Amino acid sequence: MRLPEFGVKRPTTVTMLFLGIFILGVMCLVRLPVDLMPEIEPPAISVITIYPGAGATDVETKVTKYIEDNLSIVNNLDEIKSKSKENLSIVTCEFEWGTDLNEASNDIRDKLEFAKKDLPDDIKEPMIFKFNTAIMPILICGVKARESYLKLYDIIDDRVVDPLKTVPGVGSVKIMAGLERQINVYFDRERLEAFRIPIQQVVQILARENITLPAGSLKLGKAEYNIRVPGEFETPDEIGDVVISKYEDVLIYLKDIARVEDSFKEQTMISRTNREYGLLLMVQKMTGGNTVNITRAVKEKLKRIEKTLPEDIEIIPIIDSSELIVSTINNLRQSVIWGGIFVILVTLFFLRQLSSTLIIALTIPFSLIIGFIFLYLCGYTINVMSLVSLAIAVGMVVDNAVVILDNITRHRDRGEKLSEASIFAPSEVGLAVTAAAFTTIVIFVPLMFLGGIVGVMFKQLAFVISITILASLFTALTLIPMLSSRLLKSTSSSNPKPRFGKRFYKLSERWFKYVELRYKKLLGWTLGHRKRTLGIVILVFVSSLALIPMIGTEFIPEIDSGELGITVELPVGTRVEETDRVTREIEKILKENAPEIEGMTGFCGRSEEGHAETMGFKEGSNVGQMLAKLVRKGERRRSVKEIGKVIREKVSRIPGISKMDIRAGATIAQLLFAGAKPISIEIIGHSLEETNELAVRIKKIVEVTPGTVDVKISRDPGRAELRVKVDRKKASDLGLNMAQIADTLRTHFYGKEATKFREADEEYDIFVRLKEESRRVIPDIENVTITSFTGKPIKLKNIATITEELEPLEIERKEQERIVKVEAGTYGRPLGQIASDIKLELARIDIPEGISVGFGGEVKEQRKAFRDLVMLLILGIFLVYMVMASQFESLLDPFVIMFSVPFAFVGVIWFLLLTGTTLSIISFIGLIMLMGIVVNNGIVLVDYTNILRARGLNLFEAIRTAGQHRLRPVLMTSLSAIFGMMPLVLIRGEGSEIWMPLGGTVIGGLLV
Repeated sequence: MRLPEFGVKRPTTVTMLFLGIFILGVMCLVRLPVDLMPEIEPPAISVITIYPGAGATDVETKVTKYIEDNLSIVNNLDEIKSKSKENLSIVTCEFEWGTDLNEASNDIRDKLEFAKKDLPDDIKEPMIFKFNTAIMPILICGVKARESYLKLYDIIDDRVVDPLKTVPGVGSVKIMAGLERQINVYFDRERLEAFRIPIQQVVQILARENITLPAGSLKLGKAEYNIRVPGEFETPDEIGDVVISKYEDVLIYLKDIARVEDSFKEQTMISRTNREYGLLLMVQKMTGGNTVNITRAVKEKLKRIEKTLPEDIEIIPIIDSSELIVSTINNLRQSVIWGGIFVILVTLFFLRQLSSTLIIALTIPFSLIIGFIFLYLCGYTINVMSLVSLAIAVGMVVDNAVVILDNITRHRDRGEKLSEASIFAPSEVGLAVTAAAFTTIVIFVPLMFLGGIVGVMFKQLAFVISITILASLFTALTLIPMLSSRLLKSTSSSNPKPRFGKRFYKLSERWFKYVELRYKKLLGWTLGHRKRTLGIVILVFVSSLALIPMIGTEFIPEIDSGELGITVELPVGTRVEETDRVTREIEKILKENAPEIEGMTGFCGRSEEGHAETMGFKEGSNVGQMLAKLVRKGERRRSVKEIGKVIREKVSRIPGISKMDIRAGATIAQLLFAGAKPISIEIIGHSLEETNELAVRIKKIVEVTPGTVDVKISRDPGRAELRVKVDRKKASDLGLNMAQIADTLRTHFYGKEATKFREADEEYDIFVRLKEESRRVIPDIENVTITSFTGKPIKLKNIATITEELEPLEIERKEQERIVKVEAGTYGRPLGQIASDIKLELARIDIPEGISVGFGGEVKEQRKAFRDLVMLLILGIFLVYMVMASQFESLLDPFVIMFSVPFAFVGVIWFLLLTGTTLSIISFIGLIMLMGIVVNNGIVLVDYTNILRARGLNLFEAIRTAGQHRLRPVLMTSLSAIFGMMPLVLIRGEGSEIWMPLGGTVIGGLLV
């Protein structure tokens, strides 16, 4: 039994089947999580190693190189990159897309064990983590207080961070900046020397005096008692009473040689929220967690917690990623709804019968609901890509139903019984609509297996559209015949009984027949003037191709998310207090020139463990960051890019700023490339001097290229460093080794954690360090006393000299070779055009031997993606041809239909040109989709032409008659697709920058 026959003869079964599908689909829909994009997990794993107190060169030579050497042989490795900076080494392994990162993590962990034996003893344990979108904070809050500011860190850590960690889906909650409690022991060098006490002895005694140990047990009679020695400090005052040594029968206490303060860690990071001092709270989600639900739960928890905090503490959400997701999804949801309404109106316009329109309209929800079932079963989310695919499918799922219903109506009007027409009419065009559906589906098949970023982003779109089209085909072959046999009325073409009245129906029918007749005559003219028609077609196509160089290209469109990020860098070595002064000036500029801002926060300096660095922010005492949240896109007249331009002009006038970066809005590319700039020119070479000089020359080229902004060199010029060069022979003769000397100096000037002070359930560092007034001039280094193994005190100046040299602030490496990048943002000009101009200028400069120069970042990925998409386009065209050849059992008929493809290109070119839209991977996907859509009408026409020829008509008459009879369903399906996607172009809310090029590209191709 064929599907149409099954649908007509088993109406109850079909009704229950689709009712069950509807109920199941609704259940799946309400359980689907919501996110902005499909989960994009770049195949990258980083090894982060903290080396406290070490400079960039030491980190590179003592940590990074050893880790790189061992990780370079990991399986499926694509690239290995690293950053070596003060206190921190980050080695990143980038794998081929599709690599199992769990296996890769185990491989890295094994190789890392071999590297550990060569690493310094005082590094912290290397940390391994997979880079994914979950590391980006989903919520950034500024916390400010006045009276409670000194205790703010502890209050937030105890009463906010810990409760937030219990919220389901929260991965971590990090505090940045603020005053963190620490017990500081500032020793007096002169007194240590006077009592002949090595500083290492002070550190060791403090650790030994602060200990609690179980000492076994004692059995007394029938009872057994545990023996415990509680020896930990109970109050900070006890620390000063620790006996350190004995000098001439006099006990020397810690308070005799040092000042003990219950104070704070040295503040290396300063944060301000809405121009008041405070700290930052950053919430990260677990991998796979639902951003919207987690953020909503966190904010609700914060509201409850805030009521229990001191009244002067205020927690202000600044960056809330769920807001963009919710507004974007709502806008897309509206597009889907309005698209469905437009499709129904188009159908009603052509059919002019409520019963027929209802039959077609029912195809939409049942086809889409099957798409939701598929999303749920595959573990996908409701995101931009899945909703865009549904918005596109809205106008396409009715195509099969329209063709089948139109043929049923024609058979009915010829006098056939309605039940017979509902069975035989769908069967007559069943092969054609099936082929049309599969030509659309087959275009997405290669995309499902495509790797790289394109495959990750659009695989879900390909699956959803394919499933919904298959669902629409099944609906058209079962539900439509069943509903037609029940809802349509048996009537002849000469005696219609439409719901809208006979007069209106007859009037509109005469108009449609007139259009069909004129179209038949037009076909007759073109068949009689084939050379002229072909000449016009070729002329239009070639002239349109000539316009391609005028169309700009980019990787992924930017989104106006209402987020404004400002990063400024002062000369290397600038104190964090001076950087804070500059950020206060920027705050004033933002307040005066951007009234659209509803909240702002920022920080300057660096965190001890590099938390901000791992989240894509830059750190350093000379680096200031500002984050501002604007009101929603519909509530302001200026775009975030326009506001960023004004702020850029104002901030650039502040004296002392050496680098500046204004990030206006959000880009998917920033997530993929860890915040890298769109323009990134990579200069690879070992010599710092030669690569720095070349970078300066390239920077000048980029600066004068129209469309570039915020041009900078990734490598800082470095800062002055005092190097202690030890005479090893002298030191050895005096009983000293390098470890003793380095450890003594480190304890004096950087400090050393001796032990922990415990109070209640909290632990605080007891930190030993030379008092500040003895750490100000070079002689303070020279006069450091180091105690040899024999107990003899030796001044550092007797065994070492101190020189001043320039130390790089950060050293980047790629493929185990040093790299420096010239980076820039873009404004007012497409990325592709800017890159082409820069490439022409780079070809004219002399590049020293041993140095290579090339594009990285978005430009590199754009070229790779476009190359893959071109291959996908060619493969898709061949697959479409193969499907049609199989349907028609002919090589010529599909070849004729393929002549509709060039006009799709013409429509796309003119759309991109007239709307100023760039050719990105989004619009490129729309172009590929067209290859499977534009041939559908041709299939219907050629199929019906063959049917007419089989009935005895000659070729020309068959073509004209087929065109006349199939004009109405062709127009209906085309206009349904166009109007179904029209909201994607017209609705311009948050996130529209993503889907507008896709919908507009398809509409442009269909119109032509």
